[in-house]
Amino acid sequence: MAIDPAPDAQPLTRRQTLSTLASMGLAAWCAGLPRAAVATPSARIKETQVLTAWQDRGQAYAGVWTLQGARWATALPDRAHQLLPLTASRAGQAPEALVVARRPGEYLARVDTRTGRLLHLHPMEPDRYLGGHAVQSHDGKFIFTTESDGDTGQGLIAQRHAGSLETIREFPSGGIGPHALMWEPGEQLIVANGGILTLPETGRRKRNLPQMASNLTQLDSTTGHIVAQFALNDPYLSLRHLALAPDGTLAVALQAEHSDPALRQAAPALALLGSDGLNTVPWPLEGAAPDGWQGYAGDVCWAAGTFWVSATYAGQVMGWSTTREWRGMLPLAGAGALMPVGNSAEGFMAGGSREALSAPTDTSATGSTSPHKRYTLARGWDNHGTLLSYL
Repeated sequence: MAIDPAPDAQPLTRRQTLSTLASMGLAAWCAGLPRAAVATPSARIKETQVLTAWQDRGQAYAGVWTLQGARWATALPDRAHQLLPLTASRAGQAPEALVVARRPGEYLARVDTRTGRLLHLHPMEPDRYLGGHAVQSHDGKFIFTTESDGDTGQGLIAQRHAGSLETIREFPSGGIGPHALMWEPGEQLIVANGGILTLPETGRRKRNLPQMASNLTQLDSTTGHIVAQFALNDPYLSLRHLALAPDGTLAVALQAEHSDPALRQAAPALALLGSDGLNTVPWPLEGAAPDGWQGYAGDVCWAAGTFWVSATYAGQVMGWSTTREWRGMLPLAGAGALMPVGNSAEGFMAGGSREALSAPTDTSATGSTSPHKRYTLARGWDNHGTLLSYL
């Protein structure tokens, strides 16, 4: 006999589904995972390993990539943006990583980086949505995440317990749409407020482009007070990702939101924060961005004495010095994740839509004397990655 649903029955939202899964326990959640999510640790220990995320036939995964393929893959409720390796806060703790959902994100998770076992799934609190990035406190006990208040649109920094992922306190980020953040010397945070409001009810649609106001905000993590703020003259340049050079110069990867395609194509890729303030970096002497640039920088890192920026739509990895000198570019279709090797002096790896690129220490421009190694990817990496080991 068919049973009619209650007249007021409503389909579960994604957040309600996550809460249900979390309350059922990880065993129930894992029982429903696609077969590809089963962890398959490699017998090899010493190998190049990249902690990253990807998608396969509509399913989001986090995992570790090696030259032989995925060492393990764990299915996720939705796409991840950052996977942050965590420093152990207690003796004997297994190596873990924090999985941060893509904005407007609705979950955090912890995974064992040796096996891929999902240790904890944490649905976001009511009216709180992740901005995609997090950092860990120096003592390993806390996580700081970029978030948005779904009611007011206010950007927030939340301090969370590194184990339970529960919120301990929160304070304003200094803008709308906080995205990447990083530690500066001492207990000071710097956050890129992208200026763009997105909420789950409208998906990835950008709700406030005419009122964009992107900025960099330095925050005292102890008090939550704003120390300083910096902004560019062009309000349609969204400050997104961050990298720091040894001399203290901060690089900010930019994404242009101009309605005119010509303005997006002409927009800069990078801004630098130094003693003279926050300023954009010009294109080379010919003044033209690479074909297909479209104003979109996917990631930025410091490596081999250069700031490297991935131009996803142009299919290039581009380099500048701390003094704004052009260092050339390397072709890589769908360029996205950028990862320094070792202490950043040994070069970098980059992930694209079909292959990964390993660039040597003395990389300075296309045609560098050292060969660039390339590796085929079965699935392109999402957004960001971290080298766990490199051989």
